[in-house]
Amino acid sequence: MNGQMYQIACIVAATRKALKSGKEICYKPEKYTNKLSFQILLSENGEATELSVADWFENLKEKGLKDLQLFCPISVNDRGILGFSNTTQSSILCFYKDGKASYFLPNWEVAFAGSGWDVTYTEFEWKRSSQDIPHYENNIEEFKEILTRIENLAIKIECDNFAKVFHSARNHLLDLDTTKVLEEPQIPPQNQNIFRAASAADVFGGMGSWNDEPGCLAQDKGLGQQYDDLSDQLLRNIRLAILFAINEW
Repeated sequence: MNGQMYQIACIVAATRKALKSGKEICYKPEKYTNKLSFQILLSENGEATELSVADWFENLKEKGLKDLQLFCPISVNDRGILGFSNTTQSSILCFYKDGKASYFLPNWEVAFAGSGWDVTYTEFEWKRSSQDIPHYENNIEEFKEILTRIENLAIKIECDNFAKVFHSARNHLLDLDTTKVLEEPQIPPQNQNIFRAASAADVFGGMGSWNDEPGCLAQDKGLGQQYDDLSDQLLRNIRLAILFAINEW
C-alpha cells in the first residue's frame, strides 16, 4: 500500500478508537516519518498553531469532535501519478457537535536533515451543504470479482508475479490468509481482512509497478482496453475497501 495512504488510515483509525473509548490516542509514526505535525485553523490573531498527534487529538475534543473519517477519491485521472508523493488526494474529515466541520490535508516533504519525510496535516474549514456524515457500503463481493478478473488478465499477459499478488489479496477477503501485510490500523477484526486485501492489491506505483510494463504487454496482446478498465475498477475497489474498513465500525 502507498505509504501516505497507509499513514493517514492509521491516524484516523487510532483517533476514532481513542474517541470511542474515551482514552488517550495511541499512535506511533511510521519509521519513514521524520517529523509529523498538525496545523490547526488560524487563530483570531492570524497565527497558525502546530501540534503533535496527542495535542491535536486533545484540541479536537475541546472543539467538540463528534466523529472523524478518512476520505479519498475512488478514481483518479491518471493512475501513473500514484507513485509520487502528495497524489493520494486523501484527507481527514472532522465533524463537530455544533454542526461545523473541517478537514486536514497532508503535505509530504523530504526531510532536510536526516532521512525520511516531514509530514504536515493542515486544517481547512469545510462549508458543507448537508449535515449528514458519509457512510460506505461493504464492497467485498465486487472486490473479489475484480481481483479474479484482473488475476486472469495478469496470467494472459504473462505477469505471473502480479497474478500471485491479486490471488493473495483475494485470499484475504476469503479469510484464507490472515498474514499481516503491515502493522495494521486499530480497527475491529472483522474489518482487518478487508484492509489487508486492499493493502495487498495496491499495485499502483512507479517503475516496476502494475502501471509500468503490464500496460505495454496488454497492448501487445490486444488487451489494452481490458487492462485499463480492470485497472480502474481495481483502484476503485481498493479505495472503497479502505473507506469501509477504516470508517465503518
